[in-house]
Amino acid sequence: MRHRPFTSAVVAAAVTIGAAVGSAAKSPAPPPVTAAEQQAIRDASARGALLYAYDQAAWHGTDEMMAKLPDARSKVGGWIVDGPADAPEAVFFDKDRAAPHTVFVANFRDGKLVSSRVAGPAEPVLDAARKRLIAARTTAVEALKAKGFQRCSAQAMNTVVLPPVGPEGNTYAYVLTPQPDMDTIPFGGHYRIAVAPDGTPGEIRAFTNSCIAMPGKPPAGAKSAALFITHLLDPVPTEIHVFSSLVAQVPVMVATKDGRIWAVDGPRIAPIGKIGR
Repeated sequence: MRHRPFTSAVVAAAVTIGAAVGSAAKSPAPPPVTAAEQQAIRDASARGALLYAYDQAAWHGTDEMMAKLPDARSKVGGWIVDGPADAPEAVFFDKDRAAPHTVFVANFRDGKLVSSRVAGPAEPVLDAARKRLIAARTTAVEALKAKGFQRCSAQAMNTVVLPPVGPEGNTYAYVLTPQPDMDTIPFGGHYRIAVAPDGTPGEIRAFTNSCIAMPGKPPAGAKSAALFITHLLDPVPTEIHVFSSLVAQVPVMVATKDGRIWAVDGPRIAPIGKIGR
């Protein structure tokens, strides 16, 4: 039941942040960011921040639950996380698929556990919004299995489900490769599945085309570091780059297919240069 953090990208190498920024500073100025790209950046920033907050809440919430609920394995059927990135709530529910009830709740504020409770026998059935998230996860996993996908780890995949933005918005379920250990970062095997309001699966997209892993620590002797990533699938960085920066706690420099270099520092994304003359 332990939920472990993870991160992803396309191609990465650890470099000192000073060298990365210095190189970008000598490159030509990047072209202006279009309106469509600005919207994609806003979406990536918001989704990446939620991915990180929800993953952390699920991970640490599981640890808290296992400590306070010794018979959790026989009672808990799954979990869901919702709420804003700075105050997520992890809800663990029972094995009643038709009418799931809350078993345990953990609340977080600014990345720290602030409260938790074991639910009582009179706990009401989960509301429609949370049942929609549970259903979306099931739908997404089944759709991904039916399509077939590249696995980059023998470990169980991690899942994060983001609530829809508005009643007519898609619910986005992420199926991601976990870290094999805290010092290794996997860069492939990460997927986003859109689930429509009517519960049907939509677009399934991969964030990488191959399996790559690298040490997650800065080079020996480096005081501050960044990840340098070449990303050819999108014109701007994605939520996975935002998530990766938050997990690694260092900026991620992203070179996109048009030669632009972007600095992703947590949820902040900005072009800083361009490769070439």
